Amino acid sequence: MSLEALNWALNLAPVPMDSNGKPSPSCASVLVGLANHAAPDGTGAFPSTRRLVRYTRLSERTVRTALDRLEADHIISPCNPDIVAAYISRSDRRPQGWDLAMERVRTDLDAVDLKALEVQFPGISARVAAAKAAEREVSVYFSQHAGDDHEDEVQPLHPGATGCNQHSNGVQPARSRGAEAAPEPSKEPDNEPPPPAKARARPSVSGNNLGPGGGSPNSRQEPRHVTLIKQFFADLGSGWPLSDRQARRLTPAISDALANGWDATVLAEHVGGNSRGVRNPYAVLSARLADLPAPPRKPPGSPHGRTVAEATTPVCAHGDPRPGECALCRRGIAPEDVP
Repeated sequence: MSLEALNWALNLAPVPMDSNGKPSPSCASVLVGLANHAAPDGTGAFPSTRRLVRYTRLSERTVRTALDRLEADHIISPCNPDIVAAYISRSDRRPQGWDLAMERVRTDLDAVDLKALEVQFPGISARVAAAKAAEREVSVYFSQHAGDDHEDEVQPLHPGATGCNQHSNGVQPARSRGAEAAPEPSKEPDNEPPPPAKARARPSVSGNNLGPGGGSPNSRQEPRHVTLIKQFFADLGSGWPLSDRQARRLTPAISDALANGWDATVLAEHVGGNSRGVRNPYAVLSARLADLPAPPRKPPGSPHGRTVAEATTPVCAHGDPRPGECALCRRGIAPEDVP
C-alpha cells in the first residue's frame, strides 16, 4: 500500500462527472481501491475486479463501468503488463494493471481546502491554480472556435450603413442648406440601362460567396478542423446529449481521428451508430473514440478521393476524361506500354 497514491486519490484526484454535474461516487471509490495497490508514483496497480467489488460494495458491472470512465477521462491508463507478469506467472489469472495520473489535480478546491492541504502537499495551491488556468484556456478556445450556429440568420446592419442616428429621441439632424441642387429632369427618353441593384445586407447563401465557416468571405474565417468538429457533433444527433464541458473533453480525440483520415460524417456514424440503452453518452463516446480502427478508404470514383493531379488534369495520359476511374492509371501502366 502506498500512502502517497492513497492520499492523492482521497484528496486531489479528479473524477468523472455524473449526469447531474457532480463527481461520480462509484468512480471515486474505485479509484481509491486502485490507489491502495499502487506504487508511490501511482504505477502498477493491479487489484482484481473481485477485490474492487469487495472494497467498494458495488456490483461488478458498476466497477467495470467506473474503470472505463476513469480511463476515458485519462485519470488512469493501462500499465506495463510485465509488471503484472512479474507477480503472477499464470497469464490466464493476470488482472488488468493500471497507472494513476497523479500529476492531475482537482480544480474545485477552495482557499480553505488548499490551506489545509498545503501542509501535506507542498505547492498544491500553485498546481491547482495552473490547472484552473489550463481549463480556462480550453474553455476560451472552445467558445471562440465553436462559433455561432446561426450563420443563416440575418445579421443586424451597422448603424452607419442605415443613415439612422443613435439619439434616444429619434430625430434626424437637419441637412445643410448648402448642398448642391439636384439636376433638372430631362424630357428626353432615358435610353441608358438602369444601374445594378445594390447588394442586400444579408449575404447570399450561394456556396461561392461563403467562407470556410459558412459566413461572409470578408468575415473572420473559421479554421477547417473546427468546422469539421462542429459537423461531427451536428451529425451525431440528439441521441447523444453532451454538456459543453464534455464536448470540450471529446474535442482532442475527435481532432486526432480527423487528422488520421476520418471523415466527420463517417466518424459520427461509426461512434454514434447505436445509442440504445446508453446511460452515459460521454463515457461511451470516449471509449469508442479511443478504440477506433483505421479510417475506411473511399472508393476510387469518389470526387473526394481524387488526388491533386487527378483533380487538375482534364484527361489522363491514356485519354480517359475521368482520371480517377481509369483502370490503366490505377494499375500503373504507362501509355507506351499499352498495346
